[in-house]
Amino acid sequence: MTVIITLFYLSLATIIGMVSWKLVSLRGLKLSLVEGVEKELHGKLYETIHNLWHVFRVKVLARVRAFILAFFYTVAHEALHFSEIAGKKLKERHGKWFDMVKGKGVIRKKGSVSFFLQDVAEYKKSITKNN
Repeated sequence: MTVIITLFYLSLATIIGMVSWKLVSLRGLKLSLVEGVEKELHGKLYETIHNLWHVFRVKVLARVRAFILAFFYTVAHEALHFSEIAGKKLKERHGKWFDMVKGKGVIRKKGSVSFFLQDVAEYKKSITKNN
């Protein structure tokens, strides 16, 4: 039911917008929509339409633009915050492995891999001491 009502108002707004657009385009061509309409009444209608468009553009569209910008910056901030937290957790989880591969951390005796890493760590230490 809500969808139907929303579609109705959306189509109504579209129809009103198209009629207004047509009136403005006819004014630009210096044509009259209905023959015999007095110029004063005709001019006041266009003036009212232009004033309403100006109010809509200045008040509504400016607020919508500000809301969209605020929403974009909020989403960008949250995405960066999430990636920072994920990076910290990844560093905490795999930091020991990175340190062992670089030869910085404590290498426990866990089979052939730890012997290889111990050899790499000793080799790196000997290289740095010689330089």
